[in-house]
Amino acid sequence: MDIRKLLAVAKWEFVEKARTKAFLISLVMTPAIMIAASVIPSLLASRSDSETKKFVVYDETMKLREAAEERLQKKYRLDNGKPTYQLVPVNADIMKREDFVKDYTPRVLKGDFTGLFLVPKNVDSTHTIEYRSDNVGNIRDISAIETALEKSLAEQRAVEKGINVETYKSLATPLETTSIRVTKSGEASEGSFLQTFGVAYGSVVILFILVISTGQILVRGLVEEKNNRIMEILISSCSPFELMMGKLVGLSGLGILQALVWSVVAMGMVVYFEVPLSILSPLPITLLFVLFGYVLYASLLLGLGSLTTTDQEAQQMTSYATLLLVIPISLISVVLQNPNSTIAKVMSFIPFTAPTVMAMRIAIQQPPALEIIGSLGLILLTTGVVIYFSAKIFRVAILVYGKRPTLPEILEFLRDK
Repeated sequence: MDIRKLLAVAKWEFVEKARTKAFLISLVMTPAIMIAASVIPSLLASRSDSETKKFVVYDETMKLREAAEERLQKKYRLDNGKPTYQLVPVNADIMKREDFVKDYTPRVLKGDFTGLFLVPKNVDSTHTIEYRSDNVGNIRDISAIETALEKSLAEQRAVEKGINVETYKSLATPLETTSIRVTKSGEASEGSFLQTFGVAYGSVVILFILVISTGQILVRGLVEEKNNRIMEILISSCSPFELMMGKLVGLSGLGILQALVWSVVAMGMVVYFEVPLSILSPLPITLLFVLFGYVLYASLLLGLGSLTTTDQEAQQMTSYATLLLVIPISLISVVLQNPNSTIAKVMSFIPFTAPTVMAMRIAIQQPPALEIIGSLGLILLTTGVVIYFSAKIFRVAILVYGKRPTLPEILEFLRDK
């Protein structure tokens, strides 16, 4: 094997693929979409209301609405100082429930009120209230008013049982939990479920996008080179193995470039959201698994891609490979709940699922060093085996035109020495 020819192919592959619109779009648009998906909802959620929202409360107990409104006005205020919520009273002794619903529902639909709350007289035993609106998806507002009514009911029952209100408030103050992640080295850092989930899920998404985007560029490039007879010229200048390995090295370079760019974007987002930098401590090992996994899948796609003769077949081959990446995504909740479960450990040693599952486990709760080394070793060993068999297929199938080789023909390729 001539290393100079291999590196020449790798350089050509890297430069040519890096210039394509598909790669540039993937390089730029992927982090742009990730930023838009995380920053824009955060900005929209943080926007405060500009006008007081009016809710009508039909309170059959005649005791909860006023106390709930007072609680809401203390807790929620607009930027101009006005209350965020106004609970409009309706005298339940004068208006029947059916008449209230009939008269006020059209006013909600008209926009005079945001919604209607109906509090039954026996709410202390049923613990249920009713909310009517044309939009029942405003969870934040519904939850705020529901909580205010709930706490007002609890205080009322406390007074009825002879408990001092201030004493009750001190006893009923909710707990706030601060999550601290500890390591075997004795380090401790503040973290949260969303932060941990973000790092774990991000590792899976990066590998998934790398395989889909760059993998499709590779396989379609092979089809184009075969159909344009460029492959014959390349084979005349170097051996099929040198060509395949050069493509693998060049493609791996593209993957590393993308991963580094996206990692820089991720660090920028961490700084933007003022997340503790300690959350990125698993990133180096996580990226190692992602990149090793990428090389494994790229090796597989080189062998499978050499069998294709049309763009449709190339897309199908890429889809088959990415199906293996969907399995860990479907099990992310299982790994999050118990990263040391049997299924998580088993999948950490299956080469095609190990890159994503082990990356998730490291982000959540770092496994023992022996498991990490063993998993990496299996990925590397499998990559070597895949390269060996892909090379056998590649050297013959790369010059096959017109039709895709059949399964018996592929088996014959593998048996050839």
